[in-house]
Amino acid sequence: MSIDRNNELPILPNHKPHVSYSEIRNWKECPWRHKLAYIDKVDMFEPSPYLSYGTAVHDGIENFLLTGEMNIENVLSEIKKEWTTHGFDSADWIKSQADYRASQGWKPKPHVYISEWLDYARNSLEEIPDFLKKTFGEYEVVSAEEELYEHVPEVGAYFKGFIDALIKTKDHRGKEIYWVIDWKTAGDKGWYANKRRDILTWAQIALYKHFWRTKSNIDIKSVRCGFVLLKRGAPAGNTCELVKVSVGPKAEEKCTSILRSMVLSMKRGIFLKNRNSCLFCDYKGTEYCTGS
Repeated sequence: MSIDRNNELPILPNHKPHVSYSEIRNWKECPWRHKLAYIDKVDMFEPSPYLSYGTAVHDGIENFLLTGEMNIENVLSEIKKEWTTHGFDSADWIKSQADYRASQGWKPKPHVYISEWLDYARNSLEEIPDFLKKTFGEYEVVSAEEELYEHVPEVGAYFKGFIDALIKTKDHRGKEIYWVIDWKTAGDKGWYANKRRDILTWAQIALYKHFWRTKSNIDIKSVRCGFVLLKRGAPAGNTCELVKVSVGPKAEEKCTSILRSMVLSMKRGIFLKNRNSCLFCDYKGTEYCTGS
């Protein structure tokens, strides 16, 4: 159920009336990390070429869906701007990344310079228009960056999200169907099987499907969902891949149950440490979490 935002909303322990999927995932991986990031507001954010690249490419595809024109040069300009702003190719940046990997006991990783990132973006964006036609036929764009702000009455909270793309097309029988799509940048091989099966991967699109179809009063069988992978460094003609996600009533309930559990645990002040999630955690080894 959508809400009237002119009404005052109850504030949760995370200082907001709502939770997003990224926050739910953070909590599911480690409730203690979620507390540090969202309740205590301990900011460990650092710029990342992956984030800057992904944001620029997402914006380019959104503009294409809204206008029908793929302006690749604008995306490349935004990537160049980000690299200049953050110095992603500077000697200091390269050294800091190498030093961090060494401090974690990880293998060295070759630095990827901006010229390669620009090639990644150009290749993916050039293929998107034909890929969408080939995959979805004569589709209609319903919305790009569709906002969700939906009431979860069982826990007195709201779910906030943005659907990258909503399109309408027809199935092989000529029946009208909708697709809920999320763009994801990935390596040249895409996602391995374990990532595709991981509920922390597909719960995002499942929740988007559930809340959108519910507020739109559309039957579950008429809404499909999936991720479109934009694979960096993949061969030309193979940079885009649709990863379909089958979401029926049981899958929807499983994911909304995670959402409800997350909010209730946060309200009760339950913040356990998950030591299996320490490897890539920004708080690992800091004053906020020694890992013990």
